Amino acid sequence: MASHGIDLQELRGVLCQLGQVERLDKLGQAGPLLASAGSDSLFHCLFGRDAIRMAFDLLDDFPDVAETTLLTLASLQGVRLEPRAEEEPGRIIHEHRLADDALLPELERRWTFPYYGAVDSTPQWINLLAAYTARFGDAILDAPIVDRLGRQVTVFDSLLAALRWIVGRLDDPVGGGYLWVRRASSEGIANQIWEDSGDSHYHEDGTVFDFTQPYAPVAVQGYAYDALLGVAEILTRRQACPEESRACEGRKTEDRRQEGRAEVEAFWAAELRSRAADLRARFLRELWQPDLGTFALALTFDGPSGRGRPVRVVASSPGHLLASRLLDGADAADLRERLISRLFQDDLLAGAGIRTRATGAARFRPGSYHNGSTWPMDTGAIADGLRRHGHDALADDLEARILTGCAVTGGFPEFFRGDEDGRIAVNVTTIDELVDGALNRLEQPPQPNQGWTATRVWRILSRQAWL
Repeated sequence: MASHGIDLQELRGVLCQLGQVERLDKLGQAGPLLASAGSDSLFHCLFGRDAIRMAFDLLDDFPDVAETTLLTLASLQGVRLEPRAEEEPGRIIHEHRLADDALLPELERRWTFPYYGAVDSTPQWINLLAAYTARFGDAILDAPIVDRLGRQVTVFDSLLAALRWIVGRLDDPVGGGYLWVRRASSEGIANQIWEDSGDSHYHEDGTVFDFTQPYAPVAVQGYAYDALLGVAEILTRRQACPEESRACEGRKTEDRRQEGRAEVEAFWAAELRSRAADLRARFLRELWQPDLGTFALALTFDGPSGRGRPVRVVASSPGHLLASRLLDGADAADLRERLISRLFQDDLLAGAGIRTRATGAARFRPGSYHNGSTWPMDTGAIADGLRRHGHDALADDLEARILTGCAVTGGFPEFFRGDEDGRIAVNVTTIDELVDGALNRLEQPPQPNQGWTATRVWRILSRQAWL
């Protein structure tokens, strides 16, 4: 059976491969979904941000996937400072590969696993937990897990640790009050967000960031804002004195009890809402670029003044803010509408979705990994935001482009080309060139069945009642 040209049996089979189960109704029973299907694919392992995105996509139909994703990532949460792994207490992983992974020996030359080089996985883990508890109740907060030090803790403990990591970054003056990126090791991933290729972030003239200095990516601030509000809502539901909650009982030592109380006192709901409001006000003031009709791709903190420098590159990632609460409210209505209009201009809108970078960007290349390609995950996140703000027809348009792309190319590819003539295609060869004094991969074929493409297609078809 097919819908919109999508082979539904193939879709179910890919989801089962991702979930390592034989039947679709067993999704979640073997752990979180892996990032790509097929044991020979590059990403047939656990990626934090990917697993969270896929759990969001499947939350309505397969809530067990969200539950196991939350528990597994909590059990792998950072507990110590380890620069080679970029591990920090409270941080949620970027990537984990097991001993039998064929790529493990090569990657271990650069970093240690679990590897924590992502700034978006931690706030997004909180946002998944907030969405799950809002829908299914707070019982999961008391669920016991064993952390990487062998301690028995609860999901609520993990929530507080994740929150402390976010607030620690927000409070660090090097990042100007934002959730910022700066790798801890020269071998670590430079761009610790979903656009994680080495040349995805650069200034208007094409100069790649100085990765020894921090920068604040645009979409991550929306995730952080939502996370602050999400924890505030959870704490509010935990009644007037959260330190008396069952989630704060049963600590192994008096020090742990004191730590829990201190965290709750520091991060009580009113404080978090105030922090969120401050982040929002700062963000709207400092990142909006009126002449571009969009938000800056990032702020870099690489000058002597320490002030953030807006990165004036037109990109898809500001569109993720539409799915965040950061652009809610009458005071942001004009910015919302101007951003939406900008996303649908010809230099961003391609055959299969929204281009990661506009055609006029200095490093635009339609077949690049993150400099002009279109990603179903990225386009889908924008569609979610459009629907949230009442632009159903525009959301339908983007979702139709995703489905058409998959139908034309076959499978559920990681990304499509963003050619200017609007044709839909995927790369079939790899192109490497010497750029900036180093060998740089300019184009590569996508993974043929990427997890968050498959789950996005499922979500679209499920909403349309085709499943």
